[in-house]
Amino acid sequence: MDIKALDAFFNYEPFIGQDPQIIVDGIIKQAEKYLPAQQIPLIQEAYEFARKAHGDQLRLSKEAYIVHPLKATEFLMEIRPDIATIQTCILHDVIEDTTYTQKDIEKTFGKEVADLCEGMVKVSKIKYKGEDRHLETLKKTFLAMAKDLRVIFVKLADRIHNIQTLYFHPNPVKRQKIAQETMKIFVAIAKRLGLYHYQLYLENGSFKILNEDAFNNIFSYLKKYFGEGDKYTVKGTKILTNLLVKEGIENFAVKGRTKSPYRVYEKLEHKYEGKEIGDIMDLIAFRVITKDIGDCYMVLGIIHKHYTPVIKKIKDYIAVPKINGYKSIHTTILGMFPFPTEIQIRTQEMDDIAEFGVAAHFAYSEAHQPILVPEAQSLWIKKLQDLVTTYQSSDQREKFKSELNIEVLDKRIFVYTPKGDVLELPVGSTVLDFAFHIHTEIGLRFKSAIVNGEIKPISFKPETGDVVGINTFKNRYSANKHRLDFLYTPVAKGHLNKFIKAETKSELFKQAIIELNRILKEYGLPAYDSGTDKITKTFNKQEIEKKLLEIIDKKRTYNQLIKAAYPSEREKLRQNLQKTPLRTRNAAKTVTAGIILDEDKVMNYTLCNECKPTSDKKIIAKTGKDGIKIHTLECKSLKTISFEKLMEAHRADQEKTNYKISIEIKILNKYGNLLKVMTTFSELRIVILQIFIKNIGDGTSIIMLESEFSNPSRIGFLLNSLKKYDTSVQVIKKKIS
Repeated sequence: MDIKALDAFFNYEPFIGQDPQIIVDGIIKQAEKYLPAQQIPLIQEAYEFARKAHGDQLRLSKEAYIVHPLKATEFLMEIRPDIATIQTCILHDVIEDTTYTQKDIEKTFGKEVADLCEGMVKVSKIKYKGEDRHLETLKKTFLAMAKDLRVIFVKLADRIHNIQTLYFHPNPVKRQKIAQETMKIFVAIAKRLGLYHYQLYLENGSFKILNEDAFNNIFSYLKKYFGEGDKYTVKGTKILTNLLVKEGIENFAVKGRTKSPYRVYEKLEHKYEGKEIGDIMDLIAFRVITKDIGDCYMVLGIIHKHYTPVIKKIKDYIAVPKINGYKSIHTTILGMFPFPTEIQIRTQEMDDIAEFGVAAHFAYSEAHQPILVPEAQSLWIKKLQDLVTTYQSSDQREKFKSELNIEVLDKRIFVYTPKGDVLELPVGSTVLDFAFHIHTEIGLRFKSAIVNGEIKPISFKPETGDVVGINTFKNRYSANKHRLDFLYTPVAKGHLNKFIKAETKSELFKQAIIELNRILKEYGLPAYDSGTDKITKTFNKQEIEKKLLEIIDKKRTYNQLIKAAYPSEREKLRQNLQKTPLRTRNAAKTVTAGIILDEDKVMNYTLCNECKPTSDKKIIAKTGKDGIKIHTLECKSLKTISFEKLMEAHRADQEKTNYKISIEIKILNKYGNLLKVMTTFSELRIVILQIFIKNIGDGTSIIMLESEFSNPSRIGFLLNSLKKYDTSVQVIKKKIS
């Protein structure tokens, strides 16, 4: 979904004073592309029935009520549904909001459509009851929908149009509640089923209601830089298309899209916490659709031949698919634009699954035949049918009319607390996982578990419907490393490992201080943390902790710590240091810490042979044909390098620091030129630390600016933004430090 499409979604105009038949005609036109001709009149029949049933009913938008189910059907048509699902969507509110009954619908349209409509009635009764109970609601939703997934399709399409028109609701509290319900339940369902296109509508619509300021801020930025005429997507599509044609690739398509506002918000909240929108590496992405898997890898090679890949961003989900069947190759490149650009490469079938997931194979081919599902997806269907049997009864259910690709739902269990709340856990979870899921403290103080009234061992694995209670120790922790063997979920293991690490760290500190006091005693110096101790007076608690950790890791010696606190004992310490074996002394000097690149520890890098960066030099990373190379900031090879290829780097044993950039800009002494420069900095949200302006007497002035960046590639974005002013504004000198 591109920015223009999303903008159109939010600029909804009520359908008033027009004949709803116009919408029906559009639905029929789409259906004619894939449904048999004899089924097309059934769409008009459903419309006539629903229009009569709803009569003069109006929505809050003042539209005729019949407009809503028709608009919902427009969204439904994106997944190319069968005729029964189209009729159900048009009729979905008839039973609940009119005098007509399920029997009336069955009499006219048959049992299949009537049952689907009744399923919609049941689903509509599910309401969000707050954060603590949304999992129970989610569980009930799946129970109601497990019989026929087409109910999900219709319900999601229905909710999309409701979210689109939610601003017509006069009650702001009600709007917030509906948006929360959508985000917690319907977005979660769309995501789980792989209906990603629907997920985008729902989550962005809800996001706009729940946090309008954040939405407007992000959306304005995206529209400003990526929305006007699809500048980058159109240009990038042409570049990639021409490149692949030139290299001999046939039968492919290139699409460009910009990350949606909510996805940007998520990244800012989690991965890019405290950073600006422009720091995100994949705001714009392109998709190359190929004829077969072989071409996917050929396209990847061609792109890497012409552009520099960001090594850590290359992901091969074709070789190792995601659990829900998602397949694609992802790579992020530098050099196409003044910012990193993500490219996804996959076949048409992979794209269908990625875009519509479960619904991708619920479509019909152009020959009006159901699309066959690969063997892997068939296995998932069987598991879904097993889930239905487990949750509903042991009786055989009627198989779905079309084979469906779906993320396996029976990998989850629903377990009750004694208070009636429901927790969702992966199959294989133990009662100890359950305890950690309730609260970390309960897991750390675990004493025993009561399952359905009976005491169970710590290794017991509950099943769906079990009632689990946890008894805990009140005054002590029972957690230890051996309990890792009784945990299944990564989150619970992470909490326990964190606790163990903290306990281990505490014990190591105790041992380190004992050894420190032993050496201090040898020198006749006061014990650590005594009244006359100079170590605690020289360093604060955090500094001492850091130095002791370095001593534990063999990166520093006790003698070095003592010498820093007792400089008057320098000669005595020096003599003692000489007694230390040479190999041990040099260990701290020769340790080369790993490199942290863009917040990730990277192993595949080389050090520049020209500047030969040492541990006392500030470093930066440069990407190129030879991979990632680490340089000092004074390195001569950086003088002509493009800033877009630079990335933040620091050693693992050092704190991350920002880069300062000094820029000299020559401007013509004309009204507005200085304002242009200041506006560029403001729009990119770049803080100016220092500024100096000098008139050089030839009708021009020199602006000397100093700023600071955590991500050096953003400097390239700034410099390219200044280029748009042609000769009136010229960058004549730049230096990074």
